Amino acid sequence: MEDRTKGIIYMLIVVTIWGFSFVATKVLLEHLQPATIAITRFVIATILLFAICRKKEDYRKDERWYVIIAGFLGITCYYIFENVALIFTTVTNSSLISATVPVFFLLTVDALRRKFSRPKKYLGAFIAFVGVGLLILNGKFNLELNPLGDFLMFGSVFSWVFYTLIIDRMGSRDVLVVCRDLTLAGTVFLLPFAIYEAQDLRIDIVSQHDLLVVIATLIYLGVFCSALGFLYWNKAIKLAGPATTTNGIYLLPIVAIIGDCIIIGNMPNIYVLISAGLVLAGVYISEHN
Repeated sequence: MEDRTKGIIYMLIVVTIWGFSFVATKVLLEHLQPATIAITRFVIATILLFAICRKKEDYRKDERWYVIIAGFLGITCYYIFENVALIFTTVTNSSLISATVPVFFLLTVDALRRKFSRPKKYLGAFIAFVGVGLLILNGKFNLELNPLGDFLMFGSVFSWVFYTLIIDRMGSRDVLVVCRDLTLAGTVFLLPFAIYEAQDLRIDIVSQHDLLVVIATLIYLGVFCSALGFLYWNKAIKLAGPATTTNGIYLLPIVAIIGDCIIIGNMPNIYVLISAGLVLAGVYISEHN
């Protein structure tokens, strides 16, 4: 099997895991606060990664900084920007802005190398984004401007764009070791936010059932979404390339809709089916030579 094919398989696995994480996070927010959820899931991920990998990597000085910055951008900044943004903006706005990651990644790469990509890539990105927009808006144009929240969401977008660029630079290193170390770095940077939130800590667990749900969901987010998710995503970047891997973000809303259908029982309508077709067509056009 070719490396690129393996990378796409890793990307699809992660997209599936992360797609279902929207439902998991929604459940947890009924019981815990955002920073508490973030720090807990990444503490679990850090412990797991250090348990399965005790190898010490001999980083160069610049690579050590890459790992620290990647952890800060991909874990700390991404989740803090997103969680705080949701206080000030709508889920619709935040979802649409998140879906611009592949577009801004394409523009950023082209700006850095001072060369435009093939027009088909831009056409595919546009079609996929239209599909995501139709999926999220569900046929109703009901956007509201929330300057502070929307601005913070763009902070989340650019955090992920530059995280991806940095991970691509670490291609020659052991992906498991790099993932372990950047997860530790990101978790350490999350501590101040968790401590600040602890001043007004809210934990709404009133029954044994609630406790079991919280524990199971945190394990899912920590083990699968954080530890394995970041590990396989970074492997996908290494094998399939950052552009192809980043395009997988377009597929996240589709997986989330499937999860919503399976777990919560909300059946998709015609807009969901049309938007799914547009997303798949856009990704195909963007990736097809």
